[in-house]
Amino acid sequence: MATGHTIDPTLTPATEDFNSPDHPLFLHQNDHPGLILISKKLTGSDNNSSWRRSMTIALNAKNKLQIVTNQFVEPEVNLRSRALWERTNDMIISWILNTITDQISNSLNFVNTACKELHEHYSQLDGHRIYQLTNDITQHKQNQCTIEVYYQKLKGYWDEIDAIEAPYVRTFACTCENGRLNAERDQGKRLMQFLMGLDESYSNIRDQVLLI
Repeated sequence: MATGHTIDPTLTPATEDFNSPDHPLFLHQNDHPGLILISKKLTGSDNNSSWRRSMTIALNAKNKLQIVTNQFVEPEVNLRSRALWERTNDMIISWILNTITDQISNSLNFVNTACKELHEHYSQLDGHRIYQLTNDITQHKQNQCTIEVYYQKLKGYWDEIDAIEAPYVRTFACTCENGRLNAERDQGKRLMQFLMGLDESYSNIRDQVLLI
């Protein structure tokens, strides 16, 4: 390394090659602002979680998720990676806007960072969607369908809430005592939700489970 070269704190020696496809700031020759990463368009809170899941997968495949989650920290203005970061950030924002309906994208045209766009704006949609999902869980009943169909529908609600609460991180089972107790408490709540929606024909089984 040449004398006087300032090491960019956002990079490690192994990832400082901007021309490497493994670098978050690397852009392929086929990358352009008009690129559509996913076919699904965000229309509002109803499909926000599924849209964001698809977008997260696509950005991770493009090795750009670190920028969105701010894991790759925005460089200072005096660093040589700053210009590359601004170009890549603008590219990501373009990709995101390409998959959003015009009614929503009009309010997002002046965002400065992809991180802010996904974390701040859509947190409002998340709150609305969590309310809807919680209400759906409360109202969900078996209504003479099979146990499997009833459970899978309920599990879909739970999975979507989990995805909203941790949209970008890969979660691993916590082995500490508090983690175990919290997991057991959550499972207990979901068991109660499941039992509450069962048809009366399963009342005897429900009573037996509650006695355990």
